[in-house]
Amino acid sequence: MSSRAKLLVSVLFIAVIILCIGLTRFYFDVTKNTGNTGTDHKVERIVRTFGNRRVFQSANGFCGVLDENDAVIIEPEWMEIQDVTDRLVVVSKRINDQVLIGGIDYEENVVLPFVYRSLASIGGGYRVGIVAEDDTCIIYNSDYRPAFFRSYDSVAYDKEILRLSVGEDEFTYYVGDDVPVLRDARLSCDIGGKILQWRVGNQVFLSDLKEADLRRMDYCVEQYMDMLIRNDFTDLIQIASGDYLTPLTRPGSFTGLQIRQADGFSLNKDEKEKDVYVFSFTLDCRPEKAGGEIPAQTVAVQLSFRRNAENSMILTSAGLDYRSAEQPAPTEADQE
Repeated sequence: MSSRAKLLVSVLFIAVIILCIGLTRFYFDVTKNTGNTGTDHKVERIVRTFGNRRVFQSANGFCGVLDENDAVIIEPEWMEIQDVTDRLVVVSKRINDQVLIGGIDYEENVVLPFVYRSLASIGGGYRVGIVAEDDTCIIYNSDYRPAFFRSYDSVAYDKEILRLSVGEDEFTYYVGDDVPVLRDARLSCDIGGKILQWRVGNQVFLSDLKEADLRRMDYCVEQYMDMLIRNDFTDLIQIASGDYLTPLTRPGSFTGLQIRQADGFSLNKDEKEKDVYVFSFTLDCRPEKAGGEIPAQTVAVQLSFRRNAENSMILTSAGLDYRSAEQPAPTEADQE
């Protein structure tokens, strides 16, 4: 091969190498994330500023985030960017024909699920996400970490007081400190078709009894009274330890009786066992059959609770005090 041919081959070889390097840089060049390379990443306008980070809208109409050096740290792939923190970015996108809101970190991993139709501040550094599927509320603190590990039907905030409701139940928290403090709880349970409304506002009790404890007690009262009324204790093991099943089984407790009203609630600590709470209320009962041998009864109910090894409230004893009551005159509803 002549020297001239060798030179030509060398030039072509160098050209191929340069072309390969150019293609490699085109596909892997990190400068694509500066917001200045490519039509999709061109910054059309700055939408909002969060400290030294700026939300921008690109030529594709979607939003991303720039850092202080104008480098793209969140790609413009989102319909809207609502908030930017050191830990995450709150964004929205269209999923199955609806716009949903969630959160991603700076590696664009999902850290808040895309299930919310709104995610807004309510004051005191708290934010409420409204779940699109069922309109329930999830509460986050200022760092978008769950403040309460359950959902609620409604949330209201006013002057460091947070009111949370689920159905007819309402829980009031003071949120002026780092950790929410339960101040008041109002619950209701169904006893034989009658609603017992009960409330705990004692701060000494509430320093020990959490919302989960009160909801568990409410559930146990409903379930146990239902077992007494039906005279079926098959599911008793779910709310009581095996050690307590026998004294809690009271067959025929309400045979021939119909509950007319439930009221007179009180909650106290046992005088002898300080870790035991006594849940008391009164039932006004009437005979199922008028003119029968069974008289009208007033039944004082006392149900004792304590925590088990799993820190869950369980029933430990039940007291039923029957007293004769004057038969009330029948109402129009009774006659129906």
